[in-house]
Amino acid sequence: MSMEDQEQAALEEENLAQVADLLERELAARPPAFGLVGVSGVGKSSTVNALFRTQLPTSDTVACTKEFRAVQLDVAYSDAARNRERVELTVIDAPGLGEDLDRDPEYLRMYEENLGRCDVILWVVSARNRAVALDQMYLRKLSQFHDRIVLGINQVDLVEPMDWVEKYNIPSAEQERNVRAIEADRVAKIRAVVGRQLPVVAYSARRGYQLEKLFTTVLKSCPESRRWIYAGRKNFTYKDFLPSNGVGKSAARTGGFLGRILSGQ
Repeated sequence: MSMEDQEQAALEEENLAQVADLLERELAARPPAFGLVGVSGVGKSSTVNALFRTQLPTSDTVACTKEFRAVQLDVAYSDAARNRERVELTVIDAPGLGEDLDRDPEYLRMYEENLGRCDVILWVVSARNRAVALDQMYLRKLSQFHDRIVLGINQVDLVEPMDWVEKYNIPSAEQERNVRAIEADRVAKIRAVVGRQLPVVAYSARRGYQLEKLFTTVLKSCPESRRWIYAGRKNFTYKDFLPSNGVGKSAARTGGFLGRILSGQ
């Protein structure tokens, strides 16, 4: 290799190192963030637990999430150019709207103040609840976030005739037809408010059904300017994420959206 070629190679390596440093600093300053929102009782915390092996408190009878909870997750991956790197993901579990008329204005203020921090927002509805008027009303009030919403339809295992195929962990043929009809109905009603075709995934947090598709859809819905974080990661799935230092138990004590669970500190 000539001296000129050596100098060119050294310059390219230096430039790559500078770019990598800038990217790492951006990741540290603003890790990727997902928000999970929706009306009370649709299974937002259960979705976080199922996706990321956390232990956020859930209940079938009362609302457990009274404030924004920031859940920190780590993943180590192999990079072709570098040995081992770590990405941190912040998952925001938001209080359920519609549970208490007196608290709704407070919750809406928190949504408006904090959802801007999220790259993508998973708006969760329940497959077993035909009424989406509350979702439509709140979506109108949160119109500034319409461009980053993914629609998640949870609890498909509870769709009639509730004859889930346990052996293969899939809905029966009749359930599947009903789920498709529910999906078309919810998409049409939500699209009427947000004014665009939404990415949508029907899933079951309780059964672990379609979680991989849900996570992939959320990733693909990130803004292009942020999508590079996951670009080129082979077989990169939500299963790679690990709660930081028992994050599920600690998250309930973070003191709100700005609370951070510090890994190893």
